This record gives sequence, structure tokens and C-alpha cells, in this order.
Amino acid sequence: MKKNISILVVFLLTLSLTACGEADLKILIPTEYLAEELVADFLKMHKIKIKTVPFVSNEAAITKLKMEKFDLIVPSDYAVEQLVAEDLIIPLDWDNITSVNKETSFPESLIQIIDSYESSEVNIKLLDYMVPYFWGNLGIVYDSTKPGLKEALENEQWGIFTDASLERVIYDSSRDAFFMALRQLGYSANTKNISELTAAEQYLNQIADTPKVYFLTDEILDDMQTLRYDVALTYNGDAVYLMERQPKVGYYVPTNGTNVFVDGLSIPKNSRNIDLAYKFINFVLEYDNAVINTIDVTYVSAIKEVYEHMLNDTDSHFYKLRDVYRVEMRENDEIFHFVPEAKRFMDDAWTRIRTR
Repeated sequence: MKKNISILVVFLLTLSLTACGEADLKILIPTEYLAEELVADFLKMHKIKIKTVPFVSNEAAITKLKMEKFDLIVPSDYAVEQLVAEDLIIPLDWDNITSVNKETSFPESLIQIIDSYESSEVNIKLLDYMVPYFWGNLGIVYDSTKPGLKEALENEQWGIFTDASLERVIYDSSRDAFFMALRQLGYSANTKNISELTAAEQYLNQIADTPKVYFLTDEILDDMQTLRYDVALTYNGDAVYLMERQPKVGYYVPTNGTNVFVDGLSIPKNSRNIDLAYKFINFVLEYDNAVINTIDVTYVSAIKEVYEHMLNDTDSHFYKLRDVYRVEMRENDEIFHFVPEAKRFMDDAWTRIRTR
């Protein structure tokens, strides 16, 4: 996923902290998920020290949070469930959040996600613990110049990854790989059924045993600019990034169901500067700043005004890519939930698959 504060910025911030002491605001955030311009503006505005620590997965972030103190974390929806279950984040005080209104500031499709969490088996209200930041869906980027490939995607859906004649990339994530396999087999991505999970592992093993299949992460963003692969499993924010740079890349979201996700801003229980954390939340979600952020990161803004501007205004930055930028919760789509027994199975199985 295209998420990381640049190495240079992290180095400079860390260097200044070495000379000047601890950070006033310490943020645990996915890689390339925050415009450097906004970090600089907030530093200048409040005359403070910020340390941003990037992570490559929610699982890595949770491990990191247990070892260090942070003032803000940017987890995905299902990770919020785990963070609440493990008592690692605090309920939000919406009286301190002035730049957005939880009743009116988010797109209708995003409200669907939020509402579904209110009725989930974990029984938490998502907005009690996170302020939506970016959201999106899982799909397939592909070489649109390859004859018959678009039609094959429409016919085979996620099953395209079993086609050994194609150069294929599966995002190196147990969660996303199992989602693809479970949906193609007709199962829920949140299943606890061991037989279904085992069938998904066998399905992924069959793919892993074929030639011309690769398991990558951010390398996809460089390689697909040269159309090195035929298809790659990734997110719509990454697809926008690629299609801005390589117009021959297409994006397809299988109709038999995809994962729709929301990432948000949460405050860890061990935060040492909660007031400053709220100030940063308000700052980064202000309309103008949210516009800067979505253009820089290329992921979909959770702010309704920004989202609608990008989709509907012909002069907006993403108007030509609006069909990729748009996020909808369709009939077969699912949201991940924290299911501990399934998570353990997937993680163990993914290790087996990757070491075959």
C-alpha cells in the first residue's frame, strides 16, 4: 500500500529530536499516508516537535504500540476492534473534534460502513474510537493493453489469479490474499469455519505453486508503471496513483465481492499529549488540508465535501479517475472484522504458503 512518510522527512524529524529531546506529538501511521506539506505547516503553526513512525501493516502497528508510547495511531477498521478489545485506545471526545461533524461530514457510503460496525458481533461503534481519515476498496490493477484481459477479469473475477499464463502479483498480506480466495470460493471473508479457511489455504497453495506469480507490497507501484505484470492485487488508492502515471493501467473490482475499508485517527491509551492529538485531528481534516492530503496520498478522503468535489467537479484533481476514486458498498462487498481464531489461522497459513 502506498503509505509512508518519506525516509528523508522521518530522518530529519528524528535527527532534530535527537538534538532537542522527545517529540511533543508522536504519530504511528501507515507508510506514505500523510502529506509532508501538512506536517511542515502543523510544525510551524504550533512550534512543536513531531515524530512520525511509519508501519507496513496493522498487525505491526499494534505490536509497536504495545512497546512504545504514541499520541495518535491510524489503524484500519478491523484493527480498531482489536485495539478496543486489548484496551489500547481510548474513546473519543467529539466535543474536542471541531473540523468535522460525525452526523454530517462523511459520505453516505462511508456511513454504511460505520453503521455495519454498530451491529457487528464485536458490538462497538466505530466513531467512538476513530475519526475516519481515508477509505477505499480492494481490487485488481491490470495491463489494459493486453488483448482479452479485461474480458477475462469480468468472466473469472478473483479467479484470474489462477491463470498461470499471466504474470500475477498478489499483495503480500494474509488478510487480502485470504479475502480474495474466500470470496472466489463463495465464503464470507469473516468466516470462522475451519473447513472454509482450509479450502482457501488450498486455493492459495494452488496459485503459489504455479509459475509467474509473485508476492509483493510497495514494489507493485514501481513495477506496474512499466506494465511489468498483467494483474496485481492492490487498493484503489494505489490504482489512482498508478493510473495518474501510467494511463495504460486499468482497475477492476470483482462483482462477487470486495473488501471496503476505512482507516481512521485514534488516540492510544498511553498518549502523553491528548490535547495536541485533537488539534492535529482537527487540522488534518479541515477542508483545504484534506484536499491537499488526498491529492498527495491518492487515497480517498473520508470528508464528504472533499469526496464529492473530487467526483463531481470537472476541474478537480481526480475527476478523470472518478470511477476508480469512487467507493461504494455493493451487495456482495464485505468489511473485515477482528475474528481472533480466523486471524491466527490466516497468519499461520500465510507463513506456510510463503515458505513452500
